[in-house]
Amino acid sequence: MDYSLIVDSLVVFTAALLGGLAADRAKQSAVIGYIVAGIIIGPFVLGLVSDTHVIEAFAEIGVILLMFTLGIEFSFARLENVRPVALWGGICQIMALVVLGSIAGYVLGFSLPQALLLGCSVAISSTMLVMKVLESQGELNSLHGNIMLGILIIQDLVVVVMVTLLPWFSRLSLSSLPSLGFTLLKSILFVVAVVYVAQKIFPLVMKRAALTNDRDTFLLVALTFGIGVAVLGYFFGLSLSLGAFLAGLVISESEFTHEIIGKVSSLRNAFVILFFVSVGMLVNPICMVNNWPSLIMLLLLIVPLKFLVFFVIIRLFKYHSRVAFYVATGMIQTGEFSFVLAKLGLDYEIIPDSLYNLILASSIITMLFTPYLIEQAPRWYNWLRTKRCFAGLFPEPDIGDSAIDPTQLQGHIILCGYGRVGKSIGNALEKLQLPLVCVDFNYLAIQELTAKGIPCLYGDASSESVLVHTRPDTALLAIAALPDLASNVQVVHNLLKINPSLTVFARAHSRYEAEVLREAGALEVVEPEVEAGMETARLVILHLDVPREKVEQYLHSLYSRRVTITVQKRVYDSIRESRLKLREYLIDEKSPLAGKQLLDSSIRESTGCTVVTIKKANGELLLNPSGKEIIDAGDHLVVLGTSGQLALFSKFFIV
Repeated sequence: MDYSLIVDSLVVFTAALLGGLAADRAKQSAVIGYIVAGIIIGPFVLGLVSDTHVIEAFAEIGVILLMFTLGIEFSFARLENVRPVALWGGICQIMALVVLGSIAGYVLGFSLPQALLLGCSVAISSTMLVMKVLESQGELNSLHGNIMLGILIIQDLVVVVMVTLLPWFSRLSLSSLPSLGFTLLKSILFVVAVVYVAQKIFPLVMKRAALTNDRDTFLLVALTFGIGVAVLGYFFGLSLSLGAFLAGLVISESEFTHEIIGKVSSLRNAFVILFFVSVGMLVNPICMVNNWPSLIMLLLLIVPLKFLVFFVIIRLFKYHSRVAFYVATGMIQTGEFSFVLAKLGLDYEIIPDSLYNLILASSIITMLFTPYLIEQAPRWYNWLRTKRCFAGLFPEPDIGDSAIDPTQLQGHIILCGYGRVGKSIGNALEKLQLPLVCVDFNYLAIQELTAKGIPCLYGDASSESVLVHTRPDTALLAIAALPDLASNVQVVHNLLKINPSLTVFARAHSRYEAEVLREAGALEVVEPEVEAGMETARLVILHLDVPREKVEQYLHSLYSRRVTITVQKRVYDSIRESRLKLREYLIDEKSPLAGKQLLDSSIRESTGCTVVTIKKANGELLLNPSGKEIIDAGDHLVVLGTSGQLALFSKFFIV
């Protein structure tokens, strides 16, 4: 018995495991780890796999399953909020980059089919990587996150068309157009037939499979349908990938979508890992080193070109320069489907090994830097905007047509950001009938606010020149609800610069961000994940009837640290300018305050001081205590006052 296949599979999966762990440790996409692992075990480095053709065959199955599940997960509903820019902007971006990339490739000396494939590879960004980075930074539901996701969905859909047309690249000519047209016509008829028949037959088959309560039967039916349609489509002139995508698209409309995804995803992931490892195994590092001038030129082509194309298109759709900058910075990489196109181009003998290696190397390098670029985008934007030479690219927002009259603003709340979190806050404030002014650079949000009759301002909320028009000098408080840390810090800084006594709340994605925002001057910082955990804990307490003493211990441990930070640090900082101070005093049995209610203590009347916190001897913490609270011996009082007032307090009440 030949055990070489088992040994090769063991080597591949072990290398993929180590590569994935190394990539996670380096905070990179696992895809990069799989490819690097393939390079190391491939024939050009260690040569640990004896039969690469078998691995490539498994990898082909991985591509089919990847396209199958992509079709299942595809949803036009996700494009709803950003449909115009995602659909038309995404199509314009792809066309522009395919054309420009093809021209650049032709200038670099590649043939027309090779240059065209290079242009297609350059036009695609990494859905897997961008979504992972946005999710980790809490920006997946931000405006720029939604735009990027929408464009990525369109790109994934266009990849299906590219894969279908790929076999024609090498023989594309005027004489081949009729044959290509006939093939496309057959493909369209096949698509219509499959969609019609599948909608009538597939639900009945799946219901029958579901009634068996046999997981294996359900999985086999789904896989048979997906691979069967892929193979059938192949005989009608479609690629296997397009057939698999079509099968998934049909299934996406059924009631069994989530069940099928749950069954297929693990199997898909295993074969997809084989695909990316096989991609790496075909990379020749020596070829890359020998062609480093071409690699540098390709990188210099990809990064600036993609940035400019994305930036210009997003600006043409009248989104703020900040949104355009974030989207352009996050989409400059080429992605996993660029690997698919390159691999198919090599299989169809459209491109040589040298170009294949260049495409893969450039993709890996751009993907490596993407998490860092997305993370630093807010900081770079704020820095570039201050430079005079970039004033034309990052103009200050037009506030002439603002839906507010600054002279009428008094005792209001400033809400900076009307995204997912900001909208929830705005709705609550609206129901409470509290005066509100919103600032956002999303035209759709401004239109929604204007329709509701809520005063709003289109502009960059982190800009001091914009915030001035919201009248922070007459506001009650402000809320920084933007999705990224750098912008929120800038908001807090500029608001307090205009009005140092203004109360500012902010949102954060982590404890580190919360600390940074407090240092910037935010009085209270909300961490959504922490609040969700607390709410879940509250529900657990209610349903399990937890003993009261345990609940009190939990609440005390939960709030004491946060409250101490708020009272002792932020309150002290905010009143420092008026020379007020906080002092803590121990009340012993001989003190005139022992045993008295705070209301009867005459502390304010006789000294001018204010008791802001009572720390009870049993550890209980009373913030802003009411007049009915009793001061006991052994309590600690946190008292607010000037140096003279505190001296009087010590003289009258501390023995």
